[in-house]
Amino acid sequence: MEKSKIVIGLIGEKGAGKGTVSDYLIEKFGAVHYGTSKILRRTLEDIHVPVTRDNLVKLALVLKEGYGPSIIIDSLIQDMEKADADIIIADGIRMHGDVEPFRQKFGKNFFLAYVTADLKLRYERTRARKQNAGEGEATLEEFLEEEGRLTEVSIHEIGRQADFKMNNNGTSEELTAQTEEMMVKILKSS
Repeated sequence: MEKSKIVIGLIGEKGAGKGTVSDYLIEKFGAVHYGTSKILRRTLEDIHVPVTRDNLVKLALVLKEGYGPSIIIDSLIQDMEKADADIIIADGIRMHGDVEPFRQKFGKNFFLAYVTADLKLRYERTRARKQNAGEGEATLEEFLEEEGRLTEVSIHEIGRQADFKMNNNGTSEELTAQTEEMMVKILKSS
């Protein structure tokens, strides 16, 4: 019998450390990363619209409004099904209704991991990494305004229901140690 794939859903506020967790899972466990932002970025690039956080949010909301609330997650799951890996990372869970399709599809092989950190720390990290256009220049007020968006407000609430919670107020080494602990438990249970 073929061993079932393990799917780790990552949820966390902007700058919390999901990328660090993801990089560690890829490097140490051979995980493959799939993210909703990849789908959204690809779409924006195809229609020649700048890839800004604002445009990513707008596109996500338009797609959900026009095609149903699970359209992006359903697309992500279809992409993930093609993965030839034992461990798959599902990144981009952020709104109510995003977790259920994963639980329905992958059952007990789906684990939700919430990565969080204090607001000021996340703000500084986001400014430093400049992942999306304009992030390096964002003021704290603009960062807080973004935190209040429809696509962001449910993260903490959904995170409280996660199978694993990682606090990233310390070093990246401390975060990878928490990730390692999570993986020991996941691998023991599967």
